[in-house]
Amino acid sequence: MKFFDVANQPLIYVLVAVGLALVSAMAVISARRAYRRCLEAGMSREQLQGVVRSSASFSVVPSISIVIGLISLSALIGIPWAWWRLSVVGSVMYETTAANMAAKAMGFEVFTDAPAAVFGAVLYVMTVGIIFGIVMLIVAGKPLMLGYAKQRSKGSWGLVSNSCFLLAMFAALVPSFFVEGTVYILTFFSSMLLAVLISVIAKKTGAKWLSEFTLAICLIGAMCLSVLWAGLFA
Repeated sequence: MKFFDVANQPLIYVLVAVGLALVSAMAVISARRAYRRCLEAGMSREQLQGVVRSSASFSVVPSISIVIGLISLSALIGIPWAWWRLSVVGSVMYETTAANMAAKAMGFEVFTDAPAAVFGAVLYVMTVGIIFGIVMLIVAGKPLMLGYAKQRSKGSWGLVSNSCFLLAMFAALVPSFFVEGTVYILTFFSSMLLAVLISVIAKKTGAKWLSEFTLAICLIGAMCLSVLWAGLFA
């Protein structure tokens, strides 16, 4: 059996659907308990309805980039597993990097040519690789957030430290794109320039809402430009 023969099996769809149903049930139960606790604390139903409406509207925009990421990731590892990863925990950049590293470690550059065993390896690497972050969050999440909040109250050091963590993450993940060839490098810089352009336009025009679409626009634009770069340089 080949990679996608297993990746798109009906059983995988069923298992993912069951997992998502459990996660959704947990979210609904937590939301109901939070709603009741707010009523007990003295908040009115009108206030809570306003919070629900505003939260729903702010959730729509980020979901656009997630859907686009789901489409691109589905082409790489199949629909059900991409659906699971981006619905529960994970990001397009991490999932793509982990999947590619696992496949290349087994000697396969293209997933369509890989056997079913590679799909198992991809699942294992993607799952185990992200578990440590979740465990660390349980242990160290609260102290880190309290320390970050304390630093923010003292001035700009909190923002600087947060930016340093973000740069460290990029320093660990981005270099892998530069060894893949000209098309990868040009696509990376294209997405970076698009992000800068969106930021400048949002700042000059005062359209702060545009910044919410930065990830979605960069994903679509970079994918379109990658086709151009592949045609010119591949």
